[in-house]
Amino acid sequence: MDYKYEYNPVLTAIQVGNLRETAGWDARLEKYQKILGNTYLCATCFHGDELVGYVDVISDGIDDAYMRDLMVNPEHGRHGLASNLIAMTAERLKGRGVEMLSVPFEPCLEGFYHQAGFHVMGGGEIDFES
Repeated sequence: MDYKYEYNPVLTAIQVGNLRETAGWDARLEKYQKILGNTYLCATCFHGDELVGYVDVISDGIDDAYMRDLMVNPEHGRHGLASNLIAMTAERLKGRGVEMLSVPFEPCLEGFYHQAGFHVMGGGEIDFES
């Protein structure tokens, strides 16, 4: 399959919302109308005109970066899209002098993220919406 990867393309909340839904998440359209264009970096993958992979990064641009919302359309799974998005994100951040990239993930994904180069550490979060 032909895939095209891009940094920071102009996206609509509907494109990201549709991808989120195919990945089994809620669309979050209202939130993505505010989020898009307001993060440090986003990396995407398109198959034709369809957004099939996405990740965004929050960062201070110096020390730390936080990767979130890595998602791939399941119909395009097992083609390395998620790994490619991580690699291109890490490459761009490293090239800009950012010193560390972190990501929260479910325990069942530990092997995937370890294979992608992450050192698995303990951590926690407070979810104010639960």
